[in-house]
Amino acid sequence: MGGVRSMVKKGLGEMGFNKGGGVINWFPGHMAAATRAIRHRLKVSDLVIEVRDARLPLSSVNEDLQPSLSGKRRILALNKKDLANPNLMHKWTHYFNSREQDCISINAHSRSSVKKVSFADGMDQLPHEEEGQKAVDDNTPLPVLGSL
Repeated sequence: MGGVRSMVKKGLGEMGFNKGGGVINWFPGHMAAATRAIRHRLKVSDLVIEVRDARLPLSSVNEDLQPSLSGKRRILALNKKDLANPNLMHKWTHYFNSREQDCISINAHSRSSVKKVSFADGMDQLPHEEEGQKAVDDNTPLPVLGSL
């Protein structure tokens, strides 16, 4: 048995998984490029729709982008509500809303569910030209963070 352990230990050590080993870079180049592009877009965005998995809303956050989101108006869309526990879904939306974070639960496969995003917290009342700001129409891009 000691021979197998030493072989596994030796193999893992060579792969850099040892306790004091260096950092393993698992972040592919295309993901790094996408993160840079999102950060660039966030600089000119006033509103962000952040999509998280409804089954694990705290674990599905992109921590690297959170500093770029501070000070931005944000709507948190908890996607895959059809797969989440309905009792917990209610508690999660209450949790985020009680922390002054606009939160809705959606199922991205349902058009009616996704339409809820446009009406969340008055998004349907975005600034118009008469208020001295550029009008918002159906072609206005909105950054959406997360995965559907």
